[in-house]
Amino acid sequence: MKWFAALALPLVQFSLSAAFGQSPFPLQLPGFHLTLREDPQSTLPLGPSCGGEAGLTLTCRAFALTLENASPRTIYLNNQGENLISINKKEPRASGGWWPVSRLIQPRWEPVNSVDRYRLMPGEHIEYDMRLIGPGRTAESFAPGSYTLQAGWDFRACPSDGADCLATTDAIRLNPLVVAGALSNEVTVDSPRLPDLGTMKFSFEVAIRPGLPAKVSRSTAGCSVATSASIDCAVFRYTIRNLGDRPVRNGTTTCSDSGITPEYRTTGGEWRPIRQIGWACLGNFYFETKILPGDTAEGEFTLANLLPGYDTSPLRAPGEYRLRFTFWPSACIASPDASFCLMRPDKQLPVVSNEVTVRVGHS
Repeated sequence: MKWFAALALPLVQFSLSAAFGQSPFPLQLPGFHLTLREDPQSTLPLGPSCGGEAGLTLTCRAFALTLENASPRTIYLNNQGENLISINKKEPRASGGWWPVSRLIQPRWEPVNSVDRYRLMPGEHIEYDMRLIGPGRTAESFAPGSYTLQAGWDFRACPSDGADCLATTDAIRLNPLVVAGALSNEVTVDSPRLPDLGTMKFSFEVAIRPGLPAKVSRSTAGCSVATSASIDCAVFRYTIRNLGDRPVRNGTTTCSDSGITPEYRTTGGEWRPIRQIGWACLGNFYFETKILPGDTAEGEFTLANLLPGYDTSPLRAPGEYRLRFTFWPSACIASPDASFCLMRPDKQLPVVSNEVTVRVGHS
């Protein structure tokens, strides 16, 4: 049976920085009003992530943002602010009570004198339409249910009233911009239950890769040409192939679970699991690998560093050993470009690999 220990640390989506679980805005200034609402009549294109059933999801839903400048300050929005808009969902377990669900993959400020800047004078407002996911924007998937969302918009503000503090180089030098932000109202939205999307199917193959481990760890630090016949230095290369007709995302963790478990055949012909050993780490992060239909996810490991850790002592005596491995999917059926999950089946069948022969003590 597959099992793993659990740390008293939260698992987090690897592509979303934990820092964004808190309000990312460095300074809240009065007089800036941000309004968030759903926009069912939006004409925004769905984009490559939202084809088919994915277009029904909350992740692909369109929202409208209105930012009103009711202050005496002039504010500046680079590229009309797209790279500085984030959407958070209310999450009591997150630091600050909010968790990011939509943001640009690499948010950044443009140069202050960029020709693409958009100026919002006192009394003016700007409207902006967006989907939670889009080109260059990452978003979470949502299980069926109700969620509370809030938008945030970062911008730069002149420290004094009205004047165009970006008009000249001297103005920029004398009037350094204040990095600020506005938070929107909260909106309650529903994530629908999708129709049946079918099943997932995988193949799983493992082979010996000649040579020494590519990555040096504490368990493989002693591997050399002279010790390459040790079981701890044998390198296994695996291939997971998506045999289904839909894209998938498969999840693993950085410490507690690789999704692969080993067995060896005893002299009596019985398959016996290799015993797991204790493990510890400072942070256990969850991340997903996308696999399109017909494509593969590949990687390599040694028994000594296969997560969460295995006792190789029964395989260290010179001789020939036969091993096989089981792949335990933690996968979801994904959007057309595999950028987010549509649904995660309750039951996922394990896949057993081919047998691999390892010769120990014979270089």
